[in-house]
Amino acid sequence: MKLRVMACLSVALALNCGDALGPEDIAGTYALQQVGGDHLPAVFYTTPTAIVRVLADTLRFTADRRGTSTTVTEREPVAGGPVTGPLRGETSFGFRIVEGRIEVAFDCPIDADCVAPPHLVLKRTGTGLEGVFAFTRTPLLYSRVVVSP
Repeated sequence: MKLRVMACLSVALALNCGDALGPEDIAGTYALQQVGGDHLPAVFYTTPTAIVRVLADTLRFTADRRGTSTTVTEREPVAGGPVTGPLRGETSFGFRIVEGRIEVAFDCPIDADCVAPPHLVLKRTGTGLEGVFAFTRTPLLYSRVVVSP
């Protein structure tokens, strides 16, 4: 009986001693490469009045669970007319790690009626991050940007 308890305890400890994903593991810059399998520029999302294409998107994560998203888009009216853009936007966010997923909550402006987070859910890949949930087309494939010293 004692041997069985020790064996179970050893297995439980081994399963719980894996490398936990922390904010310092995520910290860095990631550049969007693909949206829904399409290389950039790609349709990010559509509305009843416009097609929005993403030209560039960069996520910057810090070890203190904060970050920024910088996105460059253009809008094409569905009914025809001139394309508007490129338009650059930057949004701050907070993030948390839940069961290996990175859950992003974009900061809500004062007096705005914002959707409850998470607004973006990512998972790590061998070369960066994959957006598996977003209010845009998915998956979103981001490559980690290597910064030279």
